[in-house]
Amino acid sequence: LGLTSYQRSDGSKVPAFMSQPGSKAGLVVIQEWWGVNEQVKQTATDLAKACGVRVIVPDLYRSKIAYEAAEANHLMNELDWPGAMKDIQAAASFLKEQGCTKVAVAGFCMGGALSLGAGVQFHEVDAAVCFYGWNKGLGDVSKMKKPTQCHFGDLDEHPGFSDPATAKELEGLLKSSGCPLEFHRYPTQGHGFMNGTEAGAAM
Repeated sequence: LGLTSYQRSDGSKVPAFMSQPGSKAGLVVIQEWWGVNEQVKQTATDLAKACGVRVIVPDLYRSKIAYEAAEANHLMNELDWPGAMKDIQAAASFLKEQGCTKVAVAGFCMGGALSLGAGVQFHEVDAAVCFYGWNKGLGDVSKMKKPTQCHFGDLDEHPGFSDPATAKELEGLLKSSGCPLEFHRYPTQGHGFMNGTEAGAAM
């Protein structure tokens, strides 16, 4: 992935990492609460290769990276969530300006919640993929119209965000929306199961 930047509708610049052109399918990959670290960039690279898509990873924390949970929690709590949503909307628009005809958003933990919100709110986003995260304040998922895929672990212990009760509620609302839906539950997994590093285990 190469370092790039793009502009939001308000004129502010968003730093990002982006793969090389080639595919007409685009994917915005949204970080966990740790920030855009090497693990997220590697995940985005792997997705680009496996799915044959052009990926972009907006740096929502503006170069800040956490190395322990308390620091990550602090960064997430300080995040300008409406601003992060604008970053994602502009990333999808940027991919389309670069020649992508369809753009999905996929995110993990905090990024999963943002992905669902972007799928509800933005016409620039054509599909949403959520890994273990839901923030009800980012959009009414009962009004989701985009194809949506969700992944949650049944051993997740983050109440109100990604635990089994929350996943069940989310699944019910998405089903009621009538959107094309794939909802996957993993009986042996907790939170952060897509992050194979020590940081993932700490989630």
